[in-house]
Amino acid sequence: MSERNSSIYKHSMKLERRTASLYVQNTGCQQCSPSYGWGPGVRNHFLLHHVIGGKGVYICRDKRYELKSGDTFLIYPDTTIHYCADAQQPWEYVWVGFGGMDAADCVAQTDFSPEEPVFFGRDSGEIRALMESVYRGYGTSPWEEMGMTARLYDLLAFLIRTAQREGDSGREDRDCAQLAADYIITHYEEPITVEGLAAYASVSHSSLYRRFIKRFQMSPKRFLLEYRIERACVLLATTNCSIQEISNSVGFEDPFYFSRAFKEVKGLSPRQFANSVRGKS
Repeated sequence: MSERNSSIYKHSMKLERRTASLYVQNTGCQQCSPSYGWGPGVRNHFLLHHVIGGKGVYICRDKRYELKSGDTFLIYPDTTIHYCADAQQPWEYVWVGFGGMDAADCVAQTDFSPEEPVFFGRDSGEIRALMESVYRGYGTSPWEEMGMTARLYDLLAFLIRTAQREGDSGREDRDCAQLAADYIITHYEEPITVEGLAAYASVSHSSLYRRFIKRFQMSPKRFLLEYRIERACVLLATTNCSIQEISNSVGFEDPFYFSRAFKEVKGLSPRQFANSVRGKS
């Protein structure tokens, strides 16, 4: 489907939303001119392309992929890439660029990887339909942005559901640590123990510790401490709550221990932090 044959296809559109868990940054469809290309260069977000027709070349990590209609390729953030349309049969593609705090984790659950960022004809009809759905939902109103985000979740959910690497040990490491981390993030104000996290994730204490170190470069206990301190920073900066109220709100039963822990992580006391932040504002 080319631009000139469809009123719903335009060259490119862009949204700048960098604080959400997942968002559409840009989406579009292009019938490229012969030998039209981009790069070498890097993108600052994920960018998924699906080839609708024609041919082209994608070069990533010194590997060259010759692609045609039905193929899909993913560009990773901060990775040098180059792609170019064929001189005789230039490709047409639809793309969806996306980012957000959960974007990397979502992609990690798919069969895309930095080493193999291409699907050759796999699930072509479904992927094209889902990507075009994101594109067709484009708009700048709040409900249109929400609709695009919902369609992006549908697209990523399909890629995750159809992933074929269930036996991959790295997938198990990520799932175990991420499951426990997600629990911390949603229950940080409650009493939490490492033993309880291990039971929740259905692994041993030592296994959870090892996988947390691998994924987050810190222990589960340290992750919990630092997340609680970060939540305390938000309250100190945005409310007039007392130290004891904030301590209770982020899961510390003892406000004196909270103050010591806060200073150990941030280098200054909760009161000093609050004064410095409020002074700047």
